[in-house]
Order: sequence, then C-alpha cells, then structure tokens
Amino acid sequence: MAAIAHERPALGLWTAAGASLDLIAYQLEPALAVLRGATRVLLADEVGLGKTIQAGLILAELRTRGLVDRALVLCPVGLREAWALELRQRFGIVATVFDHTAIESGQSALPAGINPWTVHPVVIASIDLVKRPEVLAAAEDAPFDLVIADEAHHLTPGSDRGHAVNRLAARAPWLVLVSATPHSGDQAAFDYLTTIGSLGDPLVIFRRGRADLGLPCDRRSRLMRVAPTGDETALLHKTTSYARAIWQARGRSDRAVQLVAITLARRAASSAVAVERTLTRRRALLSGTERLTPIQNSLPWDEGDDSDDEELDERLAQPGLLDGTTEIRQLDDLIALAQRASVRSSKLHRLRRFLARAGEPAVVFTEYRDTLQATVEALSGRFRLGAIHGGVPAPVRHDVLRRFEGGDLDVLIATDTAGEGLNLHHRCRLVIDLELPWNPLRLEQRVGRVDRIGQRRRVHAVHLLQRDTIEEAVWLHLEGRRRRAERALGECATPTDHDMARAIFDHGSLPAESRATIASRRVGEAGTELARVLDLRQRQRLAPVILDHPVFALPRRRGRCSMAAVHEHSQLSASGGLLSRRVHASLITLDHVPAVDSWRAVVSAIRPPEVETGVAELQPLREAVAARIQAARERLVSPPRPHQASLFDRRAEREAGARQTVVASLDAALAHRATTICDPQPHSPRARLIAVWPIEGQS
Repeated sequence: MAAIAHERPALGLWTAAGASLDLIAYQLEPALAVLRGATRVLLADEVGLGKTIQAGLILAELRTRGLVDRALVLCPVGLREAWALELRQRFGIVATVFDHTAIESGQSALPAGINPWTVHPVVIASIDLVKRPEVLAAAEDAPFDLVIADEAHHLTPGSDRGHAVNRLAARAPWLVLVSATPHSGDQAAFDYLTTIGSLGDPLVIFRRGRADLGLPCDRRSRLMRVAPTGDETALLHKTTSYARAIWQARGRSDRAVQLVAITLARRAASSAVAVERTLTRRRALLSGTERLTPIQNSLPWDEGDDSDDEELDERLAQPGLLDGTTEIRQLDDLIALAQRASVRSSKLHRLRRFLARAGEPAVVFTEYRDTLQATVEALSGRFRLGAIHGGVPAPVRHDVLRRFEGGDLDVLIATDTAGEGLNLHHRCRLVIDLELPWNPLRLEQRVGRVDRIGQRRRVHAVHLLQRDTIEEAVWLHLEGRRRRAERALGECATPTDHDMARAIFDHGSLPAESRATIASRRVGEAGTELARVLDLRQRQRLAPVILDHPVFALPRRRGRCSMAAVHEHSQLSASGGLLSRRVHASLITLDHVPAVDSWRAVVSAIRPPEVETGVAELQPLREAVAARIQAARERLVSPPRPHQASLFDRRAEREAGARQTVVASLDAALAHRATTICDPQPHSPRARLIAVWPIEGQS
C-alpha cells in the first residue's frame, strides 16, 4: 500500500496528494497541461476560483521532477507575503521575498561578484521593483526556469512592467500569467498580453467561471440610493456639465483632456473632498500660479503604487475650453461648491448608519485616497477601523489585514489598488462600494475579495449611488450591458472607461457587444486524475513509509505453489532525474517451497516482469520545451553589440567582457535544462521488489 501511495506516473501529478488544499478537478487542469507540453499558460479564471493554487501546483510539480531549479514570482507589492504564505502552507515551498532592503543585505553577505538573484531557488518580488533598470539588469542575469506573473492585466503595451516581464520570460522554459481580468475591453492590450514571453510557442488559456464549473453563486447585490444634499446636487450637476463641455471642446482632439473629463466626473461621484483637490490643482496650473511638478522617479526602495492618488500635472494642465477666462471662472465656481459640499457627505452619513445596523465585519472600497481619508474621519469613534491604499508600506498593510482577519477591526477601508489579491472570505461576507467604477470588472474584483471558494455564507454587495446624478446614468449603462450579456449566454468584451465616458458625455450608449476572444483549454483527464490523487491521499495516510527491503510471507505447506510478487519500476533520465515510478504485480510459480533459510535467496532471485513505464508519454513535453529553449538560446547568444574602446582605460572592454560572461552563463543554464528535460535516451527502468506472498488455494 505504501508503494502504491508513492507512485509517480509520467503524466500524473506527484504533489497534489500531499498538498494542503481541497482538491477540485478543474484546478488540476493547468498542471496537467504543462506536463503535456504547455510552456506558456494564462490562468484567467474568475475572481475567487483559486488561480494562486493552480500556479503553485505547476511550480510544485516542476520542482519535484527536478525540471525547475529556480523560479521567480512577480506580483503587486501588497501580495508578496500572501504568495510566500500560500506556497509554504499549501506546498511546503519556502520562498524568499525580495525588496530593496533584502537585495542590499543579501548582496553584502555574499562573496564579491555573486548575484543575490541566483542564490535562492524561489524568489518573490514586486513587479514595480523588478521593472527598475538597475534591478532588472541583475534579475536578468539569473537563470530562472519558471516565471509567474500575478495580476498580469497590469502588463500593458509600452509599460515598464510589460517590458520587464517580457524580457525575463523570454529566457525561461516556462511562463505562467495570472489574471482574473485579462480582457478589459481593449483588444490591443489583450493581444499584447498574449504575446508576452512568446518564443513561437502558443499561449494555453484557462478561463472558467462559476457557471462553467457548476459552482453555486450565493450572492446578493443591493443598490442603495442616497439623496444628496443641495450643495452635493449642484456640485455633481455642474461638474458633469463642465466635464462634458471640455470633452466636447478640446477633448475631441486631445486624449489628455478626455482623461481629465473622466477623472473629474468620477472624483465628483466619489466625494466632494476628492474632486476639490483635483479642481484646485487644475485651476492653479491653468492660471499659471503654480508650475508643473516634474515627474520624479521613485527611489529604488519605493515600491508603492500611486494610481489611487492625484492625477499627473501634465494632464491637469491641459486647457479644456477654447476660452481660458471662462474656464478659470467655472473652476472657481466648482471649487467653492466643492468646499461647501464637503462639510457634510450624504454617502458617508448613510454608510455610518448602515454599518451600525448591519452589525458585522465589512470591507468598504473606494477609488481614491482622498475619499478613503474622509471615510476614516467620518467613521472614527464609532467603529474599529483599518485603512490601506497604494501608498501604505507593505508591513503596515499586512498588520492591518492581520488585525481585521483576527477580529480586532470591524471595518476595512481600501482602495482598488490595495484590494487586489486579498482573501477576506474567512472573516467577512459584506462588501460596500462608495462609488460605482465605470469598468464592471473592477466591481467584480471588489466583491471577489469575499466571494471565494471557501466562503460558507451568503455574500452581500452594497453599491451606494446618489439619486438623479451621473451615477444613475453609469448604473443604467452597466445594467443594460449586463442584461445583454446574459441574453447572449456568453462572455462579452468589457466596456472601457472611455466607452463609458462617450456614452455619458455624448448622450449615447455603450458600444455593441463583441465576443471576447478568450477560448479556454479543457483537459479531459482531470476527473480521472482527481480520483487517483484522492485515492493516493487516503493511502498515504494509512501507509506513509516505504520500507527499504522487500517484505515476504512463507507458504503454509511444501510443494508447488503460486506466489504474488509486486515490483516497483522506476525510470530515470540520463542525468538521474526520476521520470516515472509505477507499481506492477505479477504471478510466479515455484516448483517447491525452499527451506526457511533459503527464502531470502529465492526472493532476491525473483525477476521483475517487462513493463511499459509510460515515459514515451513525455515526448510532447520534451519537444515543446526543447523548441522553446532553442529559441531562447538563439535570441540570447546573438552577436555582441559593438563598443567604443576607451582612450585611457579598459572600462568598455571590461563591461563587454562581463556581459559576455553573463550571456555564456545563462546559455549554459539553458543547455543544462534542455539536457535534463529533453534527453531522448533515458536509463533502462530500475526494478525493486516490494513484496511477495503465497496465493492460497492455487498450485
């Protein structure tokens, strides 16, 4: 039983039975696809369906087989510790979290010339750290076999994030992209995402929803209409009119002005405090009383995300109306309105009453830090609060989440930037939106923080909306799109913020639905493999240890007898790595029963049967990885770039020589991996006798 429990089929999963997780068939499919030759995988399941588990299972399987020596996990800064915890608790994989301090301390502790990225077998780092040129240069010199990029929808065309992941992935035999929202409605961005790390190999996509998997969806959504104050009503209407005016004036030909219009309308719907800050800054820039703040590159150790903070000055400084004097006058009126409206927020007043009545933990989401801070001030004293946004340092963010999950906090207030990847379903089932995002995918991301596999209670989502304002128009458009998508019985491309803006400011409608070009792979063997793994898990509990010597039993009487023999057949690669281990039973016949003292000799002389180990099934994996590694090596060892020799020193020659040394090292690592994986001549199977015993009643 112990031998059977530790079988290693060539195309079966080796680590799932011992992993600390509830096994579900669909979550096994990506790892099975990798064993069948997939080298680039996009895990695009809906929020809450266990994409991190699926990526971790791929990593565990490849590591256990000796196919991955080094792996790199790239994720938003706030998810590094969550990734490390998942890998350690579920798969027993100890990963090293890299930030600027860890890199510096690691470098100082290593001998000169040793790259800290090459020391640890599994490294987790934020993409915003790795995208920095000085960090990317060091990470590129490390031979990673597997790159995992979480929240991959942030890898957009022309971005530093996309460039960094593409360069690192193009040198790795395997790439796994993870995103619940891979298609935001921008086909060009999706096409770019599907080409990241491509070396001529296809991208295998897994896109499953709860309906596809037959999983229950116990969720209730409630639209809570709030009556705005008189000042809020005036502010919302006049801000919307101003945004529409600049959209239809200079915005017709200037995308920066379009973005300003979108920002003002969305901030006004969020809170008077949020829009006042943007209006004041825009007024100062347009009137010339303040200069543009130059774009300041973040310091090397700064990994915060400022996407939930103020807009860039370059954008806010763009005139929107043809008459500058008229625009300044309108801005002055709007700023005065915003200051009066910020005295009392109808939304925050309604939120305070609702939380007191609900009497249970809640997560409150907003798009902007200004609104978050106003919410904290409005709720302080009534509730135990925790707040996180893109600028909160990772240790502080983890402490807030720990206190909320542990019951020390009643309400968690978060921006969308800080809310990515959070798993809050163990403590909470209530999500409240302070404003409606214009992209429905963001709404789903918010609710997905608590509506996840493992949530045992009904999930409630509450959307605050101010009556007779632009928010009602946004909701009508979103609801219309949702109903049409349901009637189409399929997945439709999601409208972008610009699609929503055109519908609002031009009094139109969202563009007609178009099918999102996402076809999901299916692995039909997943159900059978799940049954096998569950059986192995049970057997491992009953017989956790394999003996290092055969077990045998003696027949009760002398004479001719039939014996059952069980052998373990192991297939090794030329480099000694295990390819397959299977258990086979056979029936043998003895003409006479030897003396007791001779039984050990008889046992050692029992010949194993000729069996098929199934290693031939690995041929698609060998061929796919061999082709990818060959393409990576050809790109890597391209002719060296010419350099200009220095007049007084040999610095340029030394730098070029060092670069060629790194390239040679990376090429050697790829060649080694190719030998490990793709060797077509594995060793002959090794057989080991496990047990032999008599078959009573046969002769």
